[in-house]
Amino acid sequence: MRGEPTLVVVDPAPLITLAAARSLDYLLYPRLPVIIPDAVFHEATAYAGKLGAEAILDWYREHPAHVRIEPTRAFQDAIVLTGATGQRLPRDLGERAALEIVRDETILPLGETALLLSDDRDARRLVVIDPGTVILLTTWDYLVQMEEARRIQSAAAIMEAVRAEGRHPPSRDLFGDQAPEVRDAVRRLLAGEERGSNS
Repeated sequence: MRGEPTLVVVDPAPLITLAAARSLDYLLYPRLPVIIPDAVFHEATAYAGKLGAEAILDWYREHPAHVRIEPTRAFQDAIVLTGATGQRLPRDLGERAALEIVRDETILPLGETALLLSDDRDARRLVVIDPGTVILLTTWDYLVQMEEARRIQSAAAIMEAVRAEGRHPPSRDLFGDQAPEVRDAVRRLLAGEERGSNS
């Protein structure tokens, strides 16, 4: 894998799931920059009563040096249109914003490794550049790999805590579809070995 790696949360489900388990800090454990498209962050936090919304806002405020909300034209245009017409924001706005970021070479330069975290069944379409450097993981994939890297104690315990909050995230395995060399590189990255970190 080449370049400075980044973790991009491309739909709100991983944020909500980890917030429900009080485990958002697990996104910071690999010490990678975390990017969240503005539309995805909005979807996760716009309604105060939504599960995890306050926890996600607090977490973001506590980690401004490590978590970046990335502005997108898709979200800005949708907000302007909504203000002018009174219509609701488009259902696929988060996906459009995420796709904009993945394709933007000023945010994710070609050759730079990006781990895309998503529980959306249609998220595979986001891997539009190089499947060797733009790598899709579900929340379950991420947690399992973090457990195998000994960065967290139990992926299953986190999912059990989430289910106790009434949320039932998928446990699909996209990671197993990756080529062996990509899986090995991701494991090293999440363990901190790619950048010489043992913490």
